[in-house]
Amino acid sequence: MTSDPRTVKENEPIMIARVWRARTTGTAATSRYQQVFESEVMHDLRGLPGFRGAYLLARHGAEAMELTTVTLFDSLDTIKAFAGADHTRERVTPPARATLLDSDPHVLHFDVLVHTLVR
Repeated sequence: MTSDPRTVKENEPIMIARVWRARTTGTAATSRYQQVFESEVMHDLRGLPGFRGAYLLARHGAEAMELTTVTLFDSLDTIKAFAGADHTRERVTPPARATLLDSDPHVLHFDVLVHTLVR
């Protein structure tokens, strides 16, 4: 195992995490959203300079499946290139929207202060 610890230098974040939340009606709808995420969202992101990675997280909630996406970018400019001028709003395609019960229209952005990979 090796680790790759990175920390903030000179008060600048390593990268920016974009966090968005949504819900589906259950595991079948979550699987459909995952397919859209992998085929559409990741396709768009992989071609974007400054894109650093993504996570699609899911958990069983009391009334629905809860989804959280965490996408990682080099800068706010890179996020704007992906999300558009109003980068604090969600970016959801019609095929993705069709799989969702609901979603948070607001996206949160966090400075990544420490990033560690363990291999």
